[in-house]
Amino acid sequence: MDELAEWIEEWRLELESGRVSASTVTVYLRSARQFAAWLAEAHPGLTVEEIDRKVCQGWMRHLAEQGKAEATRRVRGLALGLLLGYVAGEADSGLTTNPAANLELPTPKAPPVPVVSDDDLAALLRACDGASFVDRRDTAIIRLLLDTGMRRAELVGIDVPHVDVRLAEVMITGKGGKARIVPFGNRTALALRKYLRARARRGVGEGGPLFLSIRATPGRGFRMTGGGVADMLKRRCQAAGLSPIHPHQLRHTWAHDMLAAGAGESDVERLAGWSTPMMVRRYGASVADSRSRDVARRLARGDRI
Repeated sequence: MDELAEWIEEWRLELESGRVSASTVTVYLRSARQFAAWLAEAHPGLTVEEIDRKVCQGWMRHLAEQGKAEATRRVRGLALGLLLGYVAGEADSGLTTNPAANLELPTPKAPPVPVVSDDDLAALLRACDGASFVDRRDTAIIRLLLDTGMRRAELVGIDVPHVDVRLAEVMITGKGGKARIVPFGNRTALALRKYLRARARRGVGEGGPLFLSIRATPGRGFRMTGGGVADMLKRRCQAAGLSPIHPHQLRHTWAHDMLAAGAGESDVERLAGWSTPMMVRRYGASVADSRSRDVARRLARGDRI
C-alpha cells in the first residue's frame, strides 16, 4: 500500500528525530510495515482514511491466529496506535481520529527468572580463582554485578573515574542517560583493587573504560562489550560445572536479596534505575512466596501473646 508506506517513511523521520532509541525505532517500523503488508493483502485498495477500528481489531486477531506471543502482539498494537496517531495528527492525511487508540492489548505475564543460589555463586567465583588479568577482571565483574544489580550495558559503560574504591561507590549511567550512584561491599572493593592493579600493569593509563577485553572491537577499542560479559559468564559457568547464567539473572538475584533483607521497594527501584515499581515486583518474583513465608515466620504474631 504505497500511500501508507509513505506515511510510515515520514513517521520514521519523526521517530528518529525524537528521544526514541534506535532499537525501538527498528521494532516500531517492523511492526508498521508488517501491518501495511497485511492490509494490502486483507483489504486491497483500502485508503488510509478508510482505516477504522474494525480493521485494527482485525490486525490484532490475525496476529493471535498466527500464534504470536502476547508480548509481540502488544508491541504490534502499540506501534500501530503510535503510527495512526501520527497520521491522524496531520491535517492533510484524511484520517481525523486514531482508530487504533485504546485498542485492547494483551498484557504478557513474564515468566519469573530464577535467582542464583549462594552455592552456585560461590562455585562461579571459584572458577575465577587466579592472579591473571582475566581472572581478576572476571571476579570484579561478577562481584560488581552481584552487589549493584546493574545491567550489563551499564557495567561496560563504566569508566575508571566513575569508581571510588575508598567510598565503595560507583556512578552508573542508565537508560535515558540517567546517572545514579550505588554502593558495593568490601569484597567487591577488594576485587576491584586487585583488578585495577592488574589493569595498570597493562600500561593502559588511569582513565578510559574500567573493564577491558583482551582483543579490540571495531568502534569500541578495548572496552568490554555486553556480549563479552555474557560470553565470559557462560565460559565460567562451564568451567564451574554450572548451567549457563545470564547477566540478567544476577540482576534478578540482587533484587531478590535486597527485598529479602528488608529493603523497601522504592529503595530497590532507585538503586536499580527503574522508572516504575512494577519492575521491582517482577524481579525476584520466582521466590516471592518464600520471602512472604519468611516474613510471616519472623513476625510469628501468636508467639507474642
